[in-house]
Amino acid sequence: MLDHPLVQARLHLPADQFQQRPESQVVRSLYDCPEVPVGPDGVLCRVVVATHPAGKKKSPVGATRAGVVYELFFTNLSRASHSPPPMSSNCICIAEPLSLRSPMRIGNILTGVVSAGMHW
Repeated sequence: MLDHPLVQARLHLPADQFQQRPESQVVRSLYDCPEVPVGPDGVLCRVVVATHPAGKKKSPVGATRAGVVYELFFTNLSRASHSPPPMSSNCICIAEPLSLRSPMRIGNILTGVVSAGMHW
């Protein structure tokens, strides 16, 4: 999925927003890809890509390429106009099993608003 032309084209543009989890201080750049054909039937799905610099240890989640970790999230939630990706709601991360997480801090680069997310 990471090599899909629509995803690659989106990754060459500025991020939609940035996310920071307080316990790790890693800042992730979030890229919203609203209609990417997925699977053999080409079902349109919203894909959100989270990227962050790779650390010294191999990341347990996502794919690492050229010093950047890429995490893919899939959702069927539509993209409301001028709204950031809903990274703290109904997204599924395919890079690791679903588990209860602590709240995420999400900052919107357009408004400068930082908010705590829900457990997901």
